[in-house]
Amino acid sequence: MTTSKRRRPAATFAGQAIALASGAWTELGVSGWTSTHGDWAIDPEPLILFTAWLGDADPRLRDEATDWCVRNWRHLSKARLKNLLREQPDEVREAFGEFAATVGTHAGITWPGATKARRFVLTGRSTLPSLDRPALVWLRLRFMFGVGARAEILRCFLSESDRLMSVSALALATGYTKRNVAEECDTFERAGVLSKRMQGNRFYYTLARRSELEAFVGKVAAVRPNWSAMFSIARELGSLEKRSEDEASSTFAVHVQKALRLIQDDLDELTIGPMPGHVRGADLWPVVRQLGLTHLGAWSIGQCPAEAVQRPA
Repeated sequence: MTTSKRRRPAATFAGQAIALASGAWTELGVSGWTSTHGDWAIDPEPLILFTAWLGDADPRLRDEATDWCVRNWRHLSKARLKNLLREQPDEVREAFGEFAATVGTHAGITWPGATKARRFVLTGRSTLPSLDRPALVWLRLRFMFGVGARAEILRCFLSESDRLMSVSALALATGYTKRNVAEECDTFERAGVLSKRMQGNRFYYTLARRSELEAFVGKVAAVRPNWSAMFSIARELGSLEKRSEDEASSTFAVHVQKALRLIQDDLDELTIGPMPGHVRGADLWPVVRQLGLTHLGAWSIGQCPAEAVQRPA
């Protein structure tokens, strides 16, 4: 694997989106790209959905990611893929259907949303690197606690800085059902891993012994972002960039405003400030484009502006 170094961001949002995905896959063991995200904790299921959506934009990345999934599907959560898929737009679900079917055909498994497999030959170049690498901490949790809600609950708390979280918030952040999360939180609370307190008529949880858990889990990457939020922003920026080449300015401005509404929660999750309230119409795209250049451009090369990281851990 190539030694880590920073690259210049790609010139387009499409190129930056590909660079972000390929940087993450490199840390998971997909061959062929420079290591740029060694200090980022990689979350595989959102990465798989995003890579499926990229599809023909980088066929080699799609095929190498498919090869990795065929070889490592046991470490991936079918339930989480299913739940995350429900929140995706139609174009992501459609692209993932082919990706899921292709993995299933070669691995002998069934993934949610699978449709028709594409023609594909295993490359054999994928590996699973040593789990003691900081970037693989979330996979390491699965080897310790199993592929399920338990590992994802701990991932959420290790990504946060002693934040209290409700079952509803944890269900949204983990990609598991409220019932599943509630049961596992109760188990963790009884075991002394989580502490619980009542606020209003709702229970909130936090880690009871963070230092002990961190010591047990081992090396944790410094950057622990919300990958689903980042990929949602990257997807909308790429789509807007493509539209900007073909549409009239008045029509395009409507799509920019719609895209901003779609990703507002993601911007908030990553603590990226709101758009200036006075900017309207054709003036909005240059402001959004600059936001993309600042944040997606940095993410694509493994840099993370302080305001673009999910709450510091």
